[in-house]
Amino acid sequence: MATTLQQQLAAIQRNSTQQLDLKAQKGRHSKSLLFEARDAATQSFDTIYQICHEGFEEICMLDGRFNLFARNLFSEQSKDEDRTQMTAKENEELDRMVESFMGLVGGRLLLKPAMKAMEWLVRRFRVQEYNTEATLLTFLPYHTSHIFPTLLSILPDQLPASFRWLHPYVASLQSPPRHAVLSAAISNPGFFSAFSQYVLEVAKAKHHSAILLGFWASITAQAVNGMIDSTRSGREAIRKQREEDLLLRVLPILQSALSIKNVPELYLGSCMIMTILATKASLEEKVVDAMMEAIAGTWTPQTLEDGLTCLAVLAEEKEHPSQPKSVTRAVLKAADSSDLLERLSQRHRVNMLALATTLGALDPPTAKNRLDGLAFAQKTVTSGILSEQHLSYLFDNVLAKAKPSPSSEVESTDNDRLVTFLNDASDNPEIAGLIQQAARKQDVDVHELLPDLAVPADQLSLTVADKRSETTNSMDIDRDETVAAGRLESMLAGLVQLDPKHPSFLDPVNRAAFQQYAAAFGVAAASEKATLQYLRCTSVHRSSWADSPYFFSLIAMLWSSGAHTTSRVRALEVAASELRQRSDTHHMDMQALLPYAITALGDKVQRVRGTAALVCKALHSLYGATGGPKAKVAEDVQTWPAAQLYGSDASEGLTMSAQDAYKLLDSTIMPMLEDCVLDGDHVTHALRDSLNGKELKAALRSEVCSFLASHVAATPLMDVKFRLLGILNGVGKVANEARKTVLVPFVRSWIGSSSAQPSSPSAVDHSAARELDRAVVGSLSHRSVEEIHTLKQAASGELASRDGVPAIAFERLRSLWSTMKPPSQAALADFLLDLAVDGATDDGTEATQSEALETLRNLQISSEVLVQLVESLPEASDLLDQPPSTKKRRTSKGDMSHPRSVDVAKVNTAVKRITTVLELAEASKPEHHPQLLRGLFHLLGELQQYKTLLGSQLVYLQGLLMSCLLSVVKGLQDSRTVDIDRSVIRADLIVECVRTTSSTQVHNTALLLISSLASWAPELVLHSVMPLFTFMSTTLLRQSDEYSAHVTDQTVARIVPPLAASLKKRGKDLVSGAAELLLSFTAAFEHIPLHRRGALFQHLVQTLGPDESLFAVVAMLVERYPADARVRPFIRDLMNFFPVATQMRALTQYLDLVFDGFKPKRTLSDTILGFGEKNPEQIEDSMDNLLLALADLLHSSALRKKIGKEFATGGTGADALQTVYARILDQTMRLNRALAGDQALNGTADSVLTSLLGLTPTKNFIESSAQLMQTGSDETRQQVFRSLEARVVQAKRGDAALEQTFLEVLPNCCVFVGQSQPVATRHAAITCIDQIVEKYGKRNRAAVFEAAKTIAGSAALNSEETSLRVISVLCLASMVGVLEDDFIPILPEVLTKALDYAEASLTTSKPADQLLGAAFSFAVTVLDHLPYMFSAQYLDRTLVMAGRSVAQRSSSTGSDGTQSAQYCGLAARKISAHEILAAVDRTWPEITILGPDATRQHLDMMQLAVQHHTKVTVTSNAQMLFTFLLKAFDLRRAVSHGEDDYTEVFTVVDRIALDVTLKLNDATFRPFFIRLVEWTTTGLSKKDAKGRILRAASLYSFAHLLFEQLKSIVTSYASFLLDGAANLLNTLELKDDDEVALLNMLLETLSSSFRHDQDDFWQAPAHFDAVATPLLSQLEKAESVAVTAHILPVITDLAAAATSPELHKSMNTTIMQYMRHQDAAVRLASVKCERAITERLNFDWLALLPEMLPFISELQEDDDEDVERETLRWVRQIEEVTGESLEGMLQ
Repeated sequence: MATTLQQQLAAIQRNSTQQLDLKAQKGRHSKSLLFEARDAATQSFDTIYQICHEGFEEICMLDGRFNLFARNLFSEQSKDEDRTQMTAKENEELDRMVESFMGLVGGRLLLKPAMKAMEWLVRRFRVQEYNTEATLLTFLPYHTSHIFPTLLSILPDQLPASFRWLHPYVASLQSPPRHAVLSAAISNPGFFSAFSQYVLEVAKAKHHSAILLGFWASITAQAVNGMIDSTRSGREAIRKQREEDLLLRVLPILQSALSIKNVPELYLGSCMIMTILATKASLEEKVVDAMMEAIAGTWTPQTLEDGLTCLAVLAEEKEHPSQPKSVTRAVLKAADSSDLLERLSQRHRVNMLALATTLGALDPPTAKNRLDGLAFAQKTVTSGILSEQHLSYLFDNVLAKAKPSPSSEVESTDNDRLVTFLNDASDNPEIAGLIQQAARKQDVDVHELLPDLAVPADQLSLTVADKRSETTNSMDIDRDETVAAGRLESMLAGLVQLDPKHPSFLDPVNRAAFQQYAAAFGVAAASEKATLQYLRCTSVHRSSWADSPYFFSLIAMLWSSGAHTTSRVRALEVAASELRQRSDTHHMDMQALLPYAITALGDKVQRVRGTAALVCKALHSLYGATGGPKAKVAEDVQTWPAAQLYGSDASEGLTMSAQDAYKLLDSTIMPMLEDCVLDGDHVTHALRDSLNGKELKAALRSEVCSFLASHVAATPLMDVKFRLLGILNGVGKVANEARKTVLVPFVRSWIGSSSAQPSSPSAVDHSAARELDRAVVGSLSHRSVEEIHTLKQAASGELASRDGVPAIAFERLRSLWSTMKPPSQAALADFLLDLAVDGATDDGTEATQSEALETLRNLQISSEVLVQLVESLPEASDLLDQPPSTKKRRTSKGDMSHPRSVDVAKVNTAVKRITTVLELAEASKPEHHPQLLRGLFHLLGELQQYKTLLGSQLVYLQGLLMSCLLSVVKGLQDSRTVDIDRSVIRADLIVECVRTTSSTQVHNTALLLISSLASWAPELVLHSVMPLFTFMSTTLLRQSDEYSAHVTDQTVARIVPPLAASLKKRGKDLVSGAAELLLSFTAAFEHIPLHRRGALFQHLVQTLGPDESLFAVVAMLVERYPADARVRPFIRDLMNFFPVATQMRALTQYLDLVFDGFKPKRTLSDTILGFGEKNPEQIEDSMDNLLLALADLLHSSALRKKIGKEFATGGTGADALQTVYARILDQTMRLNRALAGDQALNGTADSVLTSLLGLTPTKNFIESSAQLMQTGSDETRQQVFRSLEARVVQAKRGDAALEQTFLEVLPNCCVFVGQSQPVATRHAAITCIDQIVEKYGKRNRAAVFEAAKTIAGSAALNSEETSLRVISVLCLASMVGVLEDDFIPILPEVLTKALDYAEASLTTSKPADQLLGAAFSFAVTVLDHLPYMFSAQYLDRTLVMAGRSVAQRSSSTGSDGTQSAQYCGLAARKISAHEILAAVDRTWPEITILGPDATRQHLDMMQLAVQHHTKVTVTSNAQMLFTFLLKAFDLRRAVSHGEDDYTEVFTVVDRIALDVTLKLNDATFRPFFIRLVEWTTTGLSKKDAKGRILRAASLYSFAHLLFEQLKSIVTSYASFLLDGAANLLNTLELKDDDEVALLNMLLETLSSSFRHDQDDFWQAPAHFDAVATPLLSQLEKAESVAVTAHILPVITDLAAAATSPELHKSMNTTIMQYMRHQDAAVRLASVKCERAITERLNFDWLALLPEMLPFISELQEDDDEDVERETLRWVRQIEEVTGESLEGMLQ
């Protein structure tokens, strides 16, 4: 009959996880994305983790967001996570992390690192089984890729319902085609929903990729299209139902997709799907509106265009041009939406969207929508987006809203918006026609609503008859609205009469009276009747207009003063009518009205311009002349005097002859009237062109200019001034006289007036006043001195200036600059410079100076002016105070010696002037002005004196001056044709400037200047350059910025070549001649920034010539910085920059330099290395450094590669290289022989030879090494061996010829492993043999065995030298790996000797760590290849050695213990179970003495052995294991008196016992457990109470781990612990820490058993009673034990395990007894216990509430406050559970 353990194990085996089915586990483990199943099955999780973690680290470098998963999915702990052992909550959290990671990695699955990362999820977390749907959706976008069939191969048999369509492809392991995926999306709602929800979740987490979103959009769009097609069959009701189902399925997904921000691809895909829905499905208006709101409510600037396109498509599908207000607000709020709609209209139909948005835009703004869409509507109408049909519909709706009606609900402000919109739209004649058509359709009086409505040109006629008819008609179109007669009468009666002395309203004194007349006319203009009533008023003086300007001055001001359009038109109509009616009776010259008629012709309203044209016609007819311009005007015409028209201050230039006035009208104004009516700006352009042209005589044009200028000065109306100035300001020299005599005084007067003074009867805003000021100042030109002078006074503020006029004056001067001649420009530049530096007057302001300076900077200054400015700068000598006159000066010897004083104010002003001029010169591109060279160099000399006067470096000035000079010189370099006097160049001044300033910028610019001069005129600067290089070494070369690097490069590139050419021309050696230059650069080496060094020295050598200078630069760097570790890598890189031939030539020259250094009479070495200034000891040190550097250069791997490549190519290059190499070798050998007796330099020379030998390819080296071995010294032999060893290491496998060569060398190497050879030689030979054997030994085992016997002999392994022993053992270890069984003949001898050496090293006071490590390495190799050769004796010795090694490591006196740990781990796997277990048991006493570290290593080996071997093997050795485990459990007692910490060791013992348990069945394990329980109480004397306690601690520590791991499977094992546990609970007195620790461990063990009881074990009264009372009695220990942490949890777990009411009652009775305990701590503990149980069991425990109530009542009045508070908490807890108050029950 099966035991309980077997039954439970069988139940687990039947579960789907099949943890105990090894075959099933292996099958699951073999599921892999990367490996074949047979390979994957053999891989451990450590191996898999290493591979996959590499991939994870690579994708982390691609995207930092992956780092989040390094702490969970890819942590070291993840290797031990098992989903079958995790709780449901833990699995849910893991699922969340896994799906988040897959969403992020989904876009990179075609990358190898991503697949490695996914491999970990498959292998460790089995996502293909636990997260099948998410895994498939992650891979689905790659369904046609090669990775998808691999995924199908690892899927479980049962797929989710939404993916069952994949079964045929899983069976065949073929990729599903696209049409299969599409078909599933159409017909499988579950798949469609799952796919969409997955994409939305990924996008919300911002883990999306373009691949996923593109795939989803395309599949979903096609699927929706297919779904719509499938709904079109069947009856109408069925079709509608199908469409509704489709919308309910698709629209929520689209709504969610649009709500995700900052994912433009998802938004675009959603718009595409909505477009398909709208165009193919029959959607209701509300559905379309909802879709439009979703699109418009979620777009961003990035997706605006896509959103508008989709909206346009949706709008076209609607029957009426309407849309939700939120859509309108969104479109209006979008930036440049109207422009974007205009662009979209070229590709899509946007009419309906534009029309609906325009209609919505014209709705009045509300509190919710404060956007004013008027601008959008205006732009949409004028852009041409809307067709004529749509425009008509728009205007119909707008006019219907704007139509005046008593019942209209449209507020006046809203109506004004609509009228403004229509007015602006009507500027286009075609649109005006559409508005008129709409007005007729809506029965709206368009002239009443839109008095300014434009009329198409074809409806306008300018003949006299038509005009009369038009005037008559215009008088007939009166408003229906009646003017209150009484009001007009009262206003007319109140009109004041003008003073007869001032009969004109244009007179400034009548300004107030005009306001009354204008107000009355505004009322009268509403109807013709009222207008006639106004004109008949006697105060208007209509009948006497010929005698006085009273009437027409009023009418002219009415149409020119900015009144309402209706008033202006009515005034012009009145004027035209009056002039026509009386043209036959009055012969008046009404030229005074011409300026005002011209102003009306430029009005912005077309009706005003049309009526003004009628006035011009009437004026023309007044003259009564016919026949064109040559016709004569009647002689009896009269005109108004100027004083009568504008007041007594008016000038007489206001009138011109009647004949000239007629000519102006007839020839200029009348022909252009039609164009003026159509275009308001035409009158200005036409008159300007006429006055500048030749059609009119010059005298007439000049008179007209004076006439207009006079009216500008006299009229009080701002609009008239502005219009006339607009004409005059564009007239050329014909207006000179008018400007000089009329405009200049007017401008001066205007500027002097206050800007706050009212200038007009109508208000003028600030911007209009500023424009008028600009027009007034703009009337002045450059053609006269008076005008320029006025502009200067206005700019400088000499005139009492209006606000803002100085700035306008400066602006005017800037605009006139280009038209002025050079002398005038120079005078103006001096004026502006004076203003900018110190102001023109005493009251000059800072703003004036700033404007003057800004004006200067914006001028295009010519060379002539610049030269004058530079050469007119003050001399430093002129700024000294002049001494008094000789006649008045008292002289004395003391006075003669006093220097002249300095006027600091003058010097500062001069410096400021120089600075300004230089800034202007720099801004004017000095390279285009070579004439500045002389003045600039002169100024450079003067600058030195200024520096002396001020005691300042004047860094900014120097920088400006150097920059200007540099630009000039660069310009001269580019233009060779300019003839410049080179004698003005002063290189000494530049050098002096560099020396005397600390500014880096000045240094850089000066050096660039010298460089440019060196390339342009080298003969002038070469004599001064060497000090510059010395200076550079201490300043410029130390800078790290890019500009300093550029300066240095330019300096070297431009100065060095001419310098080298000069040296060669004089026949001087280049290196010797440029030694000072090279010394400057090498001296600055350590200060040059690291990133600049390489490029700088490469440039220097390249410029000087590498064949001549490379070796010198290298040698000088080595000699100057012998101790700097950065120099040698630098010179290697510097050499490697050049070709191999150049490097070899430099090495030859370097050796020549070395030989020169050893000569008695040195030449070159004294020059460049400074040996002449050193003593012999210093020279010897320098030579040693030079040779060490040479050896380092020869050892360069880059040089070796280049030489090998050159030899491989062959040809002349290889021959030349061979010649050079032979010379270098000969020089090196001679050097070696020469230094053979020099102890200081001999070793360095040998290193040079060694490095040189490594230069050649391997084949050549091996051939030449034989001769060197025969003739060379011991040191040479060692060098050869080391070189050979290095070549073996670097050699690649597969070269058969090279392998054979190395094997042939092996016996020759063994020759030098003899007693006669020095130790160093033998060591080098053995090292070389080791490398050859390790790499090529298997090709010739016989030769290797012979070599092994040699090394195992007396000259190597048996030598007294420790170093030879170490290398011999390591070499023999390599040979074991090569020979394996062939090594057995000498193995015992070698192994014994190695172990003897190791033991001896451990016994010495100073252990030989290398020898110990070598011995362990040898033992590991033998274990790996010949494990059966390890006898029990060897095994015991090595295990004890390993323990001693670790013990010494822990005391910091031995090795690191890595080899010993490696040996123990390998022994656990390689040695049979019986032998290793026996060895561990035999050596246990010796190991435990060595301390916790040695014991831990021993136990780790035991644990590894248990884990490694199978269940059968472990079972067969169970008794041996049990015996060892009892010893291990007793370790706690054995080491109790020591001070070492064994806590980790005890934990390992428990883990080993658990591992053993998991590999045993119940029949085998149960006896051991019983034995273990008995062991705790037997075998020890009764007096040894502490020993019993420690053994019990070991038992319960293991039992706790057992219950935690196996849970309910081993609950029954608690029956063996009952008696002992109860006894301990009753007897433990907690006297020491061991008893407290035992009690805590015992309680945790019981708690674990209670928690995992699933078989009602603790329901049995026998089991329950055995522990209940002892356990509850622990409440009495409340003062000694942490009740909350240890006692309460276990009691609560017992109550939960014992679900019987009787058992609960028993527990409760006992607990309540403790509530009456004398000790308050016990009572408090009992109350807390009741609370804990109540919280855990709720109603199951509160069934005992009636029994509790008396005790609760007592406790509420307890003497202890803590008990009382805790009781109140318990009461509240009970009330929360029951929902009832206990207050009544407790009373």
